[in-house]
Parts: sequence; structure tokens; C-alpha cells
Amino acid sequence: MAVALSDEEFRMWAEWLGEELGHRWGPERREILRTRLEPRRAALGLESFDALLFHLRFHPEREAERARLVPHLTNNESYFFRERGSLDVIRDEVLPELEERLGPGGQARLLSAACAAGEEAYTLSILAREAGRFTAPGALRVTGVDVDPAALERARAGTYTEHAFRGTDAAWRARFFDARDDGGWEVKPAVRAPVRFSDANLVQDGWWRAVGPQHLVLCRNVMIYFDEDAVLRAARGLWEALAPGGYLFLGHAESLRHVPVPFELHRRPGALFYRRPLEAA
Repeated sequence: MAVALSDEEFRMWAEWLGEELGHRWGPERREILRTRLEPRRAALGLESFDALLFHLRFHPEREAERARLVPHLTNNESYFFRERGSLDVIRDEVLPELEERLGPGGQARLLSAACAAGEEAYTLSILAREAGRFTAPGALRVTGVDVDPAALERARAGTYTEHAFRGTDAAWRARFFDARDDGGWEVKPAVRAPVRFSDANLVQDGWWRAVGPQHLVLCRNVMIYFDEDAVLRAARGLWEALAPGGYLFLGHAESLRHVPVPFELHRRPGALFYRRPLEAA
């Protein structure tokens, strides 16, 4: 039988989720939080949500339990070629500028932060192929990072249903994906080759060290779920993740306007983006 989430339990969970994941859980989302926590509470046979939090923080298997719980608390909704205005700028302006600046033999390093099931990371690989940029072996490295291990497993599998292609047409899909017997679609080897996935929590210090300096970061529709402190922590981490002159694209509903990190804001028709200035500037 389902149990209630008390005022004190909600406060403790909201604080912990803010610290660990940067999530903002206002009182209006209390019942949503309860329904997302309930399956793990029931599966573990615990009597309260307080007991579930204690288990998550102090049990010897807390890391494994955390991995099981995170998918219930995060939104992993994405699809291929989402927010085309930004992607057009990347294809027509950013990739050519990087190719000229990095020169022959240079490697473009592109990052999908909070990559969910990998649609955005593979989109970046496809975008470079469509543009004819960084085509030499080893010239492109795309990394996807996410806090959800289940999402990363799906990303590494590289198989998708029709729902993931709602922003594309059938001819485009056939160019970059192979049809499967089960009705799904699998990323072609050439698209998959430059793409890697790893775990990272964007509100935790130092996550960027594992991926190295990036020339382009997409972090879209993530910080809308963060509280103010988490937005600041994430913005500082994204700054550290970018090489000098690197580009940062957020979602249409996201802004760093009031965040004290010295990004340069650039506007284009249908898109805006940030840059970490070149050190020479």
C-alpha cells in the first residue's frame, strides 16, 4: 500500500536532491516526487520515505540504489535534430570556424551534456558528416555524458524507435540508421565511430576533468530543472569544460543572463549561444 510523503520528508528529499542533482522541487511538485519515489520504497519493503533516504545515503549498496532511483527522477526525453535553429548555426558557422582554427590534423571535441539516450550526441556526429567537416579518421570526437546510468546504456546501444525521429524524415533516417527486424533503428557504424559516453553529474565539482577541453558543448533543456545554486554550479563547470574560444548552446528556455560567469553572448536568427573568449582576447 502506498504511503504519504510527510512535510518533513519532503523537505529532506528536496534538500538532498538539490545538493546531489541540482533539482528544484517546489511544493507544487510534492505529489510528483512521491509517485516517483514510491516504486523504490515499495520494492525495498521500507515503511517510509525517510527510511528510503537513509538507505540511499548510508547503506553499503547506496551507489547501486542511487543508480536505480535516478531514472525515476530525471527527464530523459529527447529526439534527433531537436531545436534546428541552433543546429543550423553549428553546421554553417561553428564547424567551419573550428576547422579553420584547428587546422589540418586538428581534432574537434564536441560534448553533449546531459545526453539522455544519446540522440543529441549522435546528432552532432551526423551534423559533421552532413557538413563534410572533420571527416578524416580521428578528426572528430563526440562525448555524451549523463547522470543516469540506464540512459547511458541505451545511448551506447544506439537503437531507437520511431518516436526518436519525429523531427526528421524517412530519407534522412535511412541515410544514417539501419532498420532492425524488431521495427527499430540502429545507428550506422560510421556515425557511431567518433561517439563515446560516460557518466557525469553537472552540478558536482570536477566532472569536466574526465572529458578534457571541449570546442563545443550542447547542454539543452537541463538547467530549467535546476535551482539557482545548481545553475551557477553547472555554468561554472561548463566554463571549465570549454576550451578557450569554445561554444556553448543551451535550450531556448534557458539563459545565463544573471549568472556571474564571463561568457560572451552571441545571437543569430533562430538561435543564441555563448562563447568562452579566446585567451588572446
